[in-house]
Amino acid sequence: MNTIHLISPDTQSTIQIGRALGQLLPRGTFVALDGVLGAGKTHFVKGIACGLEEGGWDGLRSPTFTLMLSYHGGRCPLHHVDFYRLNEAPDLPGEIVEAINNDRHITVVEWASIWREVWPKKYVHVHMEILDDNKRRITMEDHAGIKAELEKALERWVAEPARA
Repeated sequence: MNTIHLISPDTQSTIQIGRALGQLLPRGTFVALDGVLGAGKTHFVKGIACGLEEGGWDGLRSPTFTLMLSYHGGRCPLHHVDFYRLNEAPDLPGEIVEAINNDRHITVVEWASIWREVWPKKYVHVHMEILDDNKRRITMEDHAGIKAELEKALERWVAEPARA
């Protein structure tokens, strides 16, 4: 099984979990983020940006109204996309499709399950649930080949041991 279950007790931990993922992501990886409004998806992306050594991560914001924001200061370009407003669009904009399929960049998409058919083969799916005001359950499904390293990096937050 390629799934890791984590508990984040607070926003700072959510950012640190994202950071650990960002440090391990190989170029060309697609990160699909899902969860209800307020689950912490944008904080998680801030962590990924920090893990990629993107110096401007503190100013990172949700691209809900711009659809995609790109950052080029880290070890590889990061594209932060939000599918929320594209729920009923007939097609994805070309620049978003191009970012998703770029094997030299990392693309993170909030509300990714809206357009699951565009997911590439190499991805990490992250689902976030609200447990209380600050506590989150984060489930990661790895299809990028980084599960062993990810479990080690995240062992302090692991909620359930891996199953064979």
